[in-house]
Amino acid sequence: MGSVLYWIAVVPLFLVVVVFAVSNHQATTLSLWPVLTEPVPFPVYGIALVGLFIGFVTGGIVSWFQHGRARHRIRDLQRQSEADQRELASLRERLSGLQRGERQATIPPLPVPAAEPVSPPAEAADVTAAPLPAR
Repeated sequence: MGSVLYWIAVVPLFLVVVVFAVSNHQATTLSLWPVLTEPVPFPVYGIALVGLFIGFVTGGIVSWFQHGRARHRIRDLQRQSEADQRELASLRERLSGLQRGERQATIPPLPVPAAEPVSPPAEAADVTAAPLPAR
């Protein structure tokens, strides 16, 4: 759609420039005192087209400087967005790891049957109480 609008605007503008150049081909004297000390013959359409070109370039430069803050802000927001995307990816990874660990932690272990306390045999108690033979 943008390409169609571009050509709808450019073709008539080009035709207007061509018609202007053909109908204004007479020469006129151009005198720019500090640069050209003697008058120079120059076609009328050339003067008009040079003036339009200078206006176009000047407008582009002014627009570039006016939108400098916006371009700077856009770059900052893009950097911030990339940092936020990285942080979001790491948090999602961390959350999935925690959810996996939570699933494993929620499975209760099998109950171990309680064992009766084992008392040492009576003979063993006597052996430890007897004195050692002398050598």
